[in-house]
Amino acid sequence: MSRLEKALKRAKQDRDDKGASVVETRQRLTDLEYTQTRVEKTSDAVLKKSGVLTSFIPPSIIEQYNLLRVRVLEALSKNGHNSILVASPGQGEGKTFTAVNLAVSIAREKTHTVLLVDTDLRRPAVHNYFGLSQEPGLYEHLTMGVPLSELLINPGTPRLTLLPAGKAEQYPSDFLNAPAMHSFVREVKERYPDRYIIFDSPPLLGFSDALYLSRFADGIIIVVRSQETKEEDLKRSLELLHGRSIMGTVLNGVRSELAEWRGYEKYYQ
Repeated sequence: MSRLEKALKRAKQDRDDKGASVVETRQRLTDLEYTQTRVEKTSDAVLKKSGVLTSFIPPSIIEQYNLLRVRVLEALSKNGHNSILVASPGQGEGKTFTAVNLAVSIAREKTHTVLLVDTDLRRPAVHNYFGLSQEPGLYEHLTMGVPLSELLINPGTPRLTLLPAGKAEQYPSDFLNAPAMHSFVREVKERYPDRYIIFDSPPLLGFSDALYLSRFADGIIIVVRSQETKEEDLKRSLELLHGRSIMGTVLNGVRSELAEWRGYEKYYQ
């Protein structure tokens, strides 16, 4: 029996036990069993190929991620906040790469835990960085009531938990704006005060998904790629997010003497 089949069977069992439908079932905070998170250790080879922060990455590059982490955590802590949306104007600008490595950097600090959620239900990618399965994940939780305890994964990095996107969906806006999504965000934000939640967002332009998600985040980071992101697209993205809490912009793909490693080189507060 596959992991998805087991998760669906568990969800059905929970519904039968409670005598309620998926629509009627509302998971309580006490149901989130983070202490029982499944461990699926990612190999060093996969991490190296994906560019995830490891000992294979030059120290100067790791330090850039650490600087980003410090700026982000300082900004969040001022108001007791704990959630970040990482977005970009379009595809291929490095938002998932940024979200993944920011999450790893925070987890490596040893004083905080991190939950990285792939909310890009159109083109999920977080799972690829860790060599994990895409399904089941957030989609199955929102639409089928699969318990989070069946979906959360620790990739072998202490204090880091992942929630894959699950099944790709051509029109995910309805799910991302549904009561189930509101309940999910409230639960993961309130479960532990020292846990940071990072949402890897769909692109800002062309879809409404990111706008729905931006309401859930305490702060937003916009990722742009050097010599590729158009100034007009960045301006349009900022206009769409008017009134939201934009923390800053990450400039990704800047060439340096370490050209083989393309990461975020600057963070503008």
